[in-house]
Amino acid sequence: MKKYILLPSCVILSACVSDGLDVSKPTEPLNWTAKNSEIAQSVNAIYLQGWWKQFKDPTLNALVAQALENSPDRLIAEAKIAEARGLRRSSRSSLFPQIGISGSNGRADTGASSASSYSFYDAKFDASFEIDVFGKNRKEFSASDSNLKAAQARYHDVSLTLIAEIVRTYIDFRAAQNQTRIAAKNLNSQARTLKLIGDLNRLGEAPKLDVERAETLVNTTRASLPEFKRQTENARLRLSVLTGGLPENILPMLVAHAEIPGGNIEPVLMTPAQVLALRPDIQAAAADLAANTSLAEAATADIFPNFTLSGFYGIADNALASSVTPWNIAFGAAVSLLDFGRIEGRIDAARAREKQAFEQYRKAVLNAVTEVETAFSDYAHINEQHVSLRKAYLSADKALELSQTLYKEGEISFLDVLDAQRSANKAEAAMVSATATQAESLTRLFKSLGVY
Repeated sequence: MKKYILLPSCVILSACVSDGLDVSKPTEPLNWTAKNSEIAQSVNAIYLQGWWKQFKDPTLNALVAQALENSPDRLIAEAKIAEARGLRRSSRSSLFPQIGISGSNGRADTGASSASSYSFYDAKFDASFEIDVFGKNRKEFSASDSNLKAAQARYHDVSLTLIAEIVRTYIDFRAAQNQTRIAAKNLNSQARTLKLIGDLNRLGEAPKLDVERAETLVNTTRASLPEFKRQTENARLRLSVLTGGLPENILPMLVAHAEIPGGNIEPVLMTPAQVLALRPDIQAAAADLAANTSLAEAATADIFPNFTLSGFYGIADNALASSVTPWNIAFGAAVSLLDFGRIEGRIDAARAREKQAFEQYRKAVLNAVTEVETAFSDYAHINEQHVSLRKAYLSADKALELSQTLYKEGEISFLDVLDAQRSANKAEAAMVSATATQAESLTRLFKSLGVY
């Protein structure tokens, strides 16, 4: 651990600089490596502004607008900006003289005689100024300025996260709503089939086994409805929290049925350099690093003397002295000679915090790159899956129609019809789930680009 003593400025300064952190910018990737990333539409930040509107869902747009206005998380982040702005203003005041004025007026009695009382008054204008020779106050102000920038970046990060969470939760809501609708539709169809088989059984044209199989399918489908309704309700309640309102406030917006949004949106990308420059979490981490670097330099400045200039000018009058105009100008200097490692310890701690901030910044950059790569890779694979599941659903639906025709013609058993019906129901549910997953992967991709 380096020992500091009072030496000429150039010697001390060189020693301090040698202890500074070598802050080099993390390496940025030149291109994305995710599968099919080269086919994505290349866009700029302007195109991505209001990206959720590309889902073309008025209800979603209204929910996002309400959240941006009422969300507690966003309002908390906004208040933190006001706090940081106040601290910055307070820190800035140390760069200027501190000026004050005081005065008094009264009567006193010397006690020498009955006529010994007298009036007195004084007024004084005083000022003091710390001469920031070694930049401590300037560095502390720079740190407060960086803290303000970090608070502003976190406000945008909170906003972006909030929007993405609204979109994802809304997709979950519509997915559960659609699954409920599909299950109810299938239940009605299966109930009609059960009635038909029951009638045939009573006429002796269908075995009891077919009735039991049909009833099993009906009860299995009916059992899925409460789970889908639970998912729908939970998503609605999450939306109410995210929008900063009571559940009853958004209920009218969600009553009408709607399809899962986002089916016609093409994937987009920006260059790695653009993403890293625009993402608010990286901006916040960079501002934190700048603040801690400034504070480390301010802590180092404590090993130098402090210089102050002060003075006052006033007027006074009393019975003991005629009216006078006292004044004073003084220059002061102070330096710590023996503090038992207090300053050195503060410098070490400040440098350690600077190191932590740098690693957090580097981590933010790495996470951003990984998040974009993962989001696009997920979209590419999920899109392939969605295409296959849609084909599977269309085939299963045709197979169900064909099996019903063949059963009526006596070509196949009722068990074959039930198998076809189960396959069609399962394929339709899987396609709805894949549609929601595809829309959510698009949401993650938009969020990872750092613009709203």
